[in-house]
Amino acid sequence: MASKGPSVSTPNKDCQKCKSRRIPCDRTLPKCRKCISRNFDCPGYGVHLRWDQGVASRGKLMGRCVPLEKDLPKQVEVPSPLTIQPSPIFNQLTSQLIRHFDQGVATKLAWIDGPGNLWRNFVLPLSHTSPTVLFSVLAMASEDLACKYPADHPWFSRLRGVSGHNRDKALSSLAQQLSLFQTVTNPSAWAHPARCALASMLLLYNTELLTAEDDRWPIHIQGARAIVQWKSQATQHAGSVDLSDVFLLYEYYFTSVFMNLTRFDPSDDISEDIPTHGSISFFSDFVRIIHAITRAERLRSAPSLKSELPRLEEVFDETVAAKDKIIHMGHTMEFKSSEARCDFEYLVYMYYHAILIYSQRVLSDNPSEEFIQLSRDAIFTHLSYLSRSAYFAHDLVWPVFIAGSECRGIPSMQETVEHAMLNIMQLSGRLDRHRVLSFLKTFWALDLEPGVTWIHLARAKPIDHRFLIF
Repeated sequence: MASKGPSVSTPNKDCQKCKSRRIPCDRTLPKCRKCISRNFDCPGYGVHLRWDQGVASRGKLMGRCVPLEKDLPKQVEVPSPLTIQPSPIFNQLTSQLIRHFDQGVATKLAWIDGPGNLWRNFVLPLSHTSPTVLFSVLAMASEDLACKYPADHPWFSRLRGVSGHNRDKALSSLAQQLSLFQTVTNPSAWAHPARCALASMLLLYNTELLTAEDDRWPIHIQGARAIVQWKSQATQHAGSVDLSDVFLLYEYYFTSVFMNLTRFDPSDDISEDIPTHGSISFFSDFVRIIHAITRAERLRSAPSLKSELPRLEEVFDETVAAKDKIIHMGHTMEFKSSEARCDFEYLVYMYYHAILIYSQRVLSDNPSEEFIQLSRDAIFTHLSYLSRSAYFAHDLVWPVFIAGSECRGIPSMQETVEHAMLNIMQLSGRLDRHRVLSFLKTFWALDLEPGVTWIHLARAKPIDHRFLIF
């Protein structure tokens, strides 16, 4: 890449914080100095969406929930889905960012990076037909590239500016498209725009994670949830599901499950009714079990929500079956090397033992400490077996966190967990992982009563201080 950075103009409007405070904004990138000097979280200069549920007033979806952008004008004229064409000019920077997404970003987004990586094989081609997806791809690629530079480097602010510019364009395009969903009379004709909108939402969610902001990424998951609900209603009578939709729905599902690990919302509205297909959703059985355990924890903590809890023995049997199924499936999958195939099996065993620990802590009135310690040690053993942690660094956060939650009073193991987390951040990005590590360090240092787990401590934290274990 050339040393001369892209030209990024000053934002043409004040940040939302300065605007609400009714003071002039200095409009510096990526955040204004007035907010920083007062320890405010500057929201930036772009489009800020809030998502809610609207109701279709006519057409086949009359009376059903559809996505609705709260601040959107009631009448928005936009092209039909068949006339929407990409508008960005493919200059040198755009080409470089698309190449970076292909070679760098897609690698970290996929559970397994190989010939079947659908972030590369499906989402990237979507950017050639959908301007919304293209803007989202460029936003994420430039944000990821910016993270490779120190904050005082010229390229950092320039790339952050490029990312914000494309993010705003993606959000404006999304707002236009989503406004039409509530008046569609032929949902099948909107399958492709809805698919592009969902892909863009997931990309924007991952982009916001790169900025390590606390509150912005959940907004995009709420938007994705609205699109998923609309799609499920619009296609409930459809015979088969497109494989690209299987991929996007699975990405949304596992993201929502891991997000809910520390949200502690008793009203779990995440639908398990998602399609699966072989290697596209190969970890789906593990994710469903994690979801079931999390739901059981919410039910146990809210006695008023009467429902039958899963039995520990049943969960154990399901986890064993899921582990065997995924390992068998791995024998039919393509990997970059034989080392990557072995590392995949080690990863499966790490998740297997992490789920066993999680189920003991949630479902048992008298958890077996010996059983938990054996699974904790097994996670560390398989972690040490990894030939190249770069293959699956982005997948290691949850099992390492669960193992770390069982290391109170054991400094040597705590050191192993900290080293592993720092290595994960170095290889696959900071995301929310710095707060995951900070939480573990707090948990290790506190003088807690016997039986107090990481779940008790996380539940006690204010909602705006919770974190994503992924």
